[in-house]
Amino acid sequence: MAPDAAVEAAPAAFNPVQFTRQASRTFVRTRTRFRDVFIDVYTAVLAVGTIGALATGLVLALRGQVAQAWSAGPAGRTLVVPPSFSLPDGTAAAVLVFAALMSVTVMARKLGPVSVSAAEGYWWLGLPLDRRPMVTGRLVRRLVLVCAGAAVLYLPFGLVTDLETGVQGQLPAAGVFGLAAVCAVLLAAVRQARPVARASTDRRGGLPGVLLIALLSVIPAGVADGSWALGLGALSVTGALWLVVSARLERIPARELIRGGAVSGHADAAVYLLDPNEVGRALSADPGGAVSSRAGRWYARGARTPFGALLRADTAAFLRTRGLWTRPMALLLLCVALLLTGGAQPPLVQLALIAGTVCAAVPALGTLARRTAITPGLDMLLPLSPGIVRLSRMALPAAALALWSAVFCAVLVLLGAGSPVLIALGALAGAGFGASAVRGAYRVQPDWTVPPADTVFGPVPTAQTGAMIRGLDTTLLTLVPLLLGLFLGYVPGVLLVVQAGFSAVCVLVVMYSHPK
Repeated sequence: MAPDAAVEAAPAAFNPVQFTRQASRTFVRTRTRFRDVFIDVYTAVLAVGTIGALATGLVLALRGQVAQAWSAGPAGRTLVVPPSFSLPDGTAAAVLVFAALMSVTVMARKLGPVSVSAAEGYWWLGLPLDRRPMVTGRLVRRLVLVCAGAAVLYLPFGLVTDLETGVQGQLPAAGVFGLAAVCAVLLAAVRQARPVARASTDRRGGLPGVLLIALLSVIPAGVADGSWALGLGALSVTGALWLVVSARLERIPARELIRGGAVSGHADAAVYLLDPNEVGRALSADPGGAVSSRAGRWYARGARTPFGALLRADTAAFLRTRGLWTRPMALLLLCVALLLTGGAQPPLVQLALIAGTVCAAVPALGTLARRTAITPGLDMLLPLSPGIVRLSRMALPAAALALWSAVFCAVLVLLGAGSPVLIALGALAGAGFGASAVRGAYRVQPDWTVPPADTVFGPVPTAQTGAMIRGLDTTLLTLVPLLLGLFLGYVPGVLLVVQAGFSAVCVLVVMYSHPK
């Protein structure tokens, strides 16, 4: 009986994923006409060629403008005074590369670098089959796509930031950056295969990965200068990480494989349907909030009015939501690092960098509002008007973003951007940013009944893109007085009044706007 039991317990060598894909591919080929395939390929090649030509012209134009700016020298004032000590050339580019690689590993950890679909997890994971052939093929395809995409995106970046190196030097640097992106994904796979008992242990375990990514972020610039040894080192690190991951593929729990497939499918569908809110929900952290005894005791006191009760509930849920401050603080540190390492940048470049940081950080504080916006029927059951309900939703994001904006402006003031009154201007702008976060969370669904417009890039859903900028419009409106104060270096009294008026307008727009 023992030998028979051992034989039955041994995993079979059958690969159900490969068999299913081959059968599906055969089924599709028998029902596909050559004319349809030719038209699709021709359209794709034409679109890629057009985009490539436009991108090449844009990169060459930017490269020329950057060369003229560097040859002209640091003329005029800058918002942030460069540090007195000298930094190595390309420090700002290395900071951007490090931020990009960290973003890749964070996104890979959320999407699950090793994953299966829901159907595959339901039908195949419970059977005595070897999981390695089931997940290796998909992981390899993802790594190839990440490597190719990262290399293509790095090439124009390297040409613009490094004026002394031509295309011949940037091509191997782009390939090395692709390998670095693969290493970032493999680091996420290593953490996926390691069971974690506590969040603190997970953070300590991620420190070696952060150090490795920091080391990889300076390698592309060295390869562009002709150091092939650094490229071989990056290739060796990639091979070593692949060996570690391939040896641990069997240890990944089934629930983690299914979770990664569910998140990936949810995010892909949201991107296809042009729904940024669904993308945020798919990539958000575990909805189970962190325990906060202080928020629980404050909520248990009760309230005398329905609005007070709703405000207490929103406050408790806001304080218990995980990861709200991660993206805003990371973006703040990245913006300050780029301002300090970028040299004597023109004021307009620094203002554009600050505006981009604000526009990227504001939606992060609307996580709780995006969750409540899924079920608008629950808001209608409350004994309050829709405007008062949205006012309660805006209270905590506005307070948090007012604090964040004040800290951001305080850092800029310390770096020489202007007078301390800019801190008050940033705090007033935070109220409008909070309203923008809630406005984006309650954006209308794209109307897919309107046909797309034909362009050289293919069909473009022009009517649906209007829903995507909801929330961004009020953010840009609130940014105008703040950017003007940063550009002037001081804050007139009328500018404080204008900033307060713009923020109040954004709050009223969110309260009394109704989705159509």
